[in-house]
This record gives sequence, C-alpha cells and structure tokens, in this order.
Amino acid sequence: MKSTLLATVALGALALPLTAYASAPDTGMVQVNMGFGWVDDNVNTGGGDAFDDPFNYGGRTQWLFPLSKPIVVQGDLFIDQMNSVLDNNAWPQTDSTLFGATAHLIHPMENSRIGVAASLFNVDVFSPAFASGDAGVDYALVALEWQFFTDQWTLLAQGGLFSDIDGCDALPGCMTDGFYLRAGATYFLSKNTDIAFDGNVFFADDEFFGNVEGQTARLEVEHKFDSSSFSAFAGISYEHEQVDTFFATADENTVTVDLGFRAYIDQMTLFDFSQDGPSLNTPTFHRAIASEGILEISTLP
Repeated sequence: MKSTLLATVALGALALPLTAYASAPDTGMVQVNMGFGWVDDNVNTGGGDAFDDPFNYGGRTQWLFPLSKPIVVQGDLFIDQMNSVLDNNAWPQTDSTLFGATAHLIHPMENSRIGVAASLFNVDVFSPAFASGDAGVDYALVALEWQFFTDQWTLLAQGGLFSDIDGCDALPGCMTDGFYLRAGATYFLSKNTDIAFDGNVFFADDEFFGNVEGQTARLEVEHKFDSSSFSAFAGISYEHEQVDTFFATADENTVTVDLGFRAYIDQMTLFDFSQDGPSLNTPTFHRAIASEGILEISTLP
C-alpha cells in the first residue's frame, strides 16, 4: 500500500514539468562526472572478497520551468553507472546502472525556498535470491525540502520516504520502506567558487527480513571559469551501510573521489544558481541499494 501511494505521488509530481513546457525554462545545468573508490567490508562470504573497488561515471541535467508565479517547477534527469561493485571472481555480474527523474515544486520566500520533491528511478540490484544474480528494481521517493540563504551561505534541509514499487517480489536482498534525513551547507568564497558539504542518514527494511541503515557524507569544491558557462568540481564521499538480521550484522564502508564538469546554460554565477536556479536534488542511495542483498545474505545461516 505504501509503495503504491509513493508511486502515485511521484508520477503526479513528475507530470508537473509537462504543464510548464509552454514556457521556456528559465535556467539549466548539465553535468558529467567520473570517479573511483575504495571499499572496506565486514562480510562473511565463506572465502574471498564480496566487494571490489568501484569505478563510476554518470551525468545529470536540471532545469527550472515557470509555472504560476511565484511557484516554479524544477525537472531533473540523471544516470549513474557503477562498475566493479562486486568481486568478479565470485559474481557473474558486477556493474550496476541507475537512471531516473525527479520533479520539485518550489515556492520562493524571503531568504529561503520550500519545496516538495518526487522521484522515480531504476537500480540494478544484486542478490543471490535473483535467478541471474541481479535484477532491475524500480523505486519511488517523495520528500520535503527547504533552503535558507545568506550573503555567503546556502543551507539545505530535506527529509523523505522511499520504497521499491516493482522488481523485489518479496525476495531477500531488496531495500524497501525507508526514510532519510539530509542536511547540506554551501559556502561561497566568491560568486563563482564554493565549498559544499552534504550528509544524510537513512533507515529501511529488507523486503524479506532484517533492517538496513546507513550514512553518507560528501565534501565538494567547485569553480566556474570567468566569462564561461563551464565549471569544474572535485569531491570526496564516504558511505556506510549496515544490515542487521536476527542472526548477525554485516556492513561496508566506501570512500569515493570524483571529478566532473558542469555547464550552466544561461551563464549565471554559482551563487545565483544556488539561490535562484535549479540547484535542488534528491539522493538515490545507489551503492546502498545495489549491494544490500550481499550484506543481507551474508548474515543468514
């Protein structure tokens, strides 16, 4: 019932940008990125390593559409490819793809903005419960979000619910019925140079048995080139995920370093984009969702 409700809300929200297509988007951003990581795990696999050090690459685009002033709609499209998630000596398929879309309904206020976000995305999930070892699972996410602005800071608070809506079929190894809390802060060294921190915690269930929890933290530096639409950024991220069943616990820690470029279509400054443009986004929990099944199975007798 919860997953059906989330899917209905997400589909309705994703239809909002279609109503705004009559007006050209005000601002937009296109991003490409790539990175690599290191994994440390506490997993009982009966010999050998369960996880490998991942290599990832992806892209996203975010656009702002006028709706009915002062309300605006932000539409996002994103894709993320994560290779070598699992050790290829122990698993036939080791790569996971995530793709999806998000819509934000945003109401500007004095020195802040509030919004509602809804997202639908598909993730390649690994679990021995699947006949081929992996399966594409559809997820829905809905969230409330708030940004607060000062002359040098943009602050973010966000919280929401997520659940699988198709693909798990009551099999162990699928994360479902979760919620998360997220906070972020961006400090502007200048109008076109910033340092941003973002972190979240999440709690969820396994589709079959057990609880899942995790935390992420990310630090990023970005600089937009003078008289140009382009910026470059570098980031470092930390992710922790733990599965707890009645029998045992298992967890993994991942550190990722990534580099990328963004193109700001209307050449606005990073500061203006953060506070007036389509700067909101929602988490996807890609690695946590993809690898939760391996942690789950390793705890069962």
